[in-house]
Amino acid sequence: MDHEVPEDLVMRCVVEFAEKFPNLPIYIEGELLLDEQRVAILHQARVLRRATSRIAEDMTHDEFRRTTGTLRECFEDLRRLHISSARELGLLVQAHNAAVVEEGIRARFYLHQSLEDIDAIDASHTIARVRRNLEITPDARHFTPINVTADTQSGKQSRRKQ
Repeated sequence: MDHEVPEDLVMRCVVEFAEKFPNLPIYIEGELLLDEQRVAILHQARVLRRATSRIAEDMTHDEFRRTTGTLRECFEDLRRLHISSARELGLLVQAHNAAVVEEGIRARFYLHQSLEDIDAIDASHTIARVRRNLEITPDARHFTPINVTADTQSGKQSRRKQ
């Protein structure tokens, strides 16, 4: 039959057995407790007992309550500070995002304005080129007209300049 045993109870029993029976082989979950592990467990148990006795010697019950109250207040202050810092960081991120969006809108405006300027320059360049071409070509009065007449003898049309 298997039973669940809390870890702190297991450790107390292991420490108690290791102290009372130093040469007794101890198995935990089917594994032999090695000598190095036994020494480390006994050392930790002694340190824990000393710390517990020092707390009992150094603090009265009222002092302990005041100390825990102070620690609780410090924790609450730290938690509030953390929350307010997180809010401030969120506001900074929002402000930065708004600035980025604004800069994007401004860049888009300048891009459209530049494209309109380029189109205007291109149109004025085209107009100037057409004007130059018109100035270079002779006036319509200097053209010699070409007359097309029908030749009645051969039935063919011929062109001749007059």
